[in-house]
Amino acid sequence: MMISLLLASYIATHNGYAKRPLNHGQVRRRAHQIVQMLKKEDPRVLRSVMYYMKWVPRIEYKKNNCKKTKNEDPVLDILMDNAGIPKDAR
Repeated sequence: MMISLLLASYIATHNGYAKRPLNHGQVRRRAHQIVQMLKKEDPRVLRSVMYYMKWVPRIEYKKNNCKKTKNEDPVLDILMDNAGIPKDAR
């Protein structure tokens, strides 16, 4: 009776599924395993994962960022005129 009571209390209180904190060596080994696995992945997958984890700032594209800026350099304008390149091609 006493043994079964002790066994029942041990089973009720013991959680065999609880994760213990990793020591330094275990952390380094696990990190190495993950790095080796990620080296085999496609870079696009890694980029997507980094965006999903918010490790990389997202770039918000605006109309100003997409437009080509015109060259405002007067020396380059003179050289392009002398080379015969039309202004529409610039």
